[in-house]
Amino acid sequence: MRPVTRIGTVLALGVLLLAPGSTRADVAPGETIDKASWEKGKDLLPPSVLEWVKRGDYEIKVGKLEFDPNWEPEYLAASESNAGKYELDAEGGVIDPKTKQRPERIYGFPFPKISKDDAGAGVKVMWNKFHTDFKNTQVNFPFRIAWVGRSGFEREIVGDSWTYYYDGRMGGPVPNPDATELREMVRVLGPASMEGITVMTWRFLDNRADQVWSYLPTIRRVRQLTAANRSDSFAGTDFVQDDRLLWFGKNQSFTWKLVGEQDVLVPAANPKAPIKLVAGQRWEGGLEWLTTPEIQPPVWGYSQSGWKAAPWEPTKHVWVKRPVYLVEGNPRDSYYNYGKQVFYIDRVTFFPYYKVIYNRAGEYWKTIHSDLAPAWNEDGSHRFGILSLQVVKDDKTDHSCVGEVGSAQNVFRFNTPSVQPEMFTVGKLLRKGK
Repeated sequence: MRPVTRIGTVLALGVLLLAPGSTRADVAPGETIDKASWEKGKDLLPPSVLEWVKRGDYEIKVGKLEFDPNWEPEYLAASESNAGKYELDAEGGVIDPKTKQRPERIYGFPFPKISKDDAGAGVKVMWNKFHTDFKNTQVNFPFRIAWVGRSGFEREIVGDSWTYYYDGRMGGPVPNPDATELREMVRVLGPASMEGITVMTWRFLDNRADQVWSYLPTIRRVRQLTAANRSDSFAGTDFVQDDRLLWFGKNQSFTWKLVGEQDVLVPAANPKAPIKLVAGQRWEGGLEWLTTPEIQPPVWGYSQSGWKAAPWEPTKHVWVKRPVYLVEGNPRDSYYNYGKQVFYIDRVTFFPYYKVIYNRAGEYWKTIHSDLAPAWNEDGSHRFGILSLQVVKDDKTDHSCVGEVGSAQNVFRFNTPSVQPEMFTVGKLLRKGK
């Protein structure tokens, strides 16, 4: 195990990187930030990632984003029309100030204007982040997670995920008798020793805690869990359920604070163009949209002969500069396994790129990062957010897990009729697990 005293100290002082008037480093496309030139990235990377560079684990190839990753004009117009319409309740839930209730559906960002002077700015950023997910409507995507240590690849699981969103949907509201915000099911498909592990979540529009159930094939039973169990290791990986898309917990279960703004370098799946989307089935809910096998999967260091950096580093991505909000979240539930978390959220698109995680004692623990990989149809009239990868690095154990999400094998299906509300019952959970 590598010592973490240095990285913990750097993270504790990381706020100094945001001090106004300080001399900031900058880089140009074509440059590489590595162990010998780490100072170039000192104002452009989270402190933990900068430490990876300093010790030779990451080599950052800097590029330029050659397209604007913003949302389609129709979505931006809907967002602008929401300005001033909504407020927050005492727990950070979104409410209509006239009714003091959560609307069943808000299309577009509920808070298109973020002010650093607003005490509620942090949770407003996180609600906008969730609306980038809600616009997916009903989505299915397979995934692969590999365990990677210093010696390289160790083992892997493959799985599948289904989510049905009620809020923020394209095309209008749908019947919602249980007042749910979303329903989610995640299943492990292999290897055989882990096949059938399945977790289902119901999340409500109001401030009630999530309802969570799991099926474990070893005992052949469904168990009801607490919302805090979403912070437990998922299938033995370094990820937890709430790490999906960097943050997939319930916003009202945390307190939030906007703590800064800066530019950061983020890995891009393709800096030249968005991921390609094609039309699938036409059904009563409109058109299904699919990614295509043209997506290049991430390439990991462990698969490259002679690779000198960390075996979990994505080797083919280039890193581009994006403006972000820094939002600090703290769990309200004392049984939640993570302590403070700091999120780096795009100030334009509200995509999340980094999550820096501390334990309950306030010590730095691990960092998760994803990549910039928007998916558009040919004319840009339908735009969704995907990930081609997600990396978690536990700096206390010096171990990583890497997730391959969007790829030729892992096709995203947006607004797909293959995901329906009746899938998300305990009975269906039992059948999925079996």
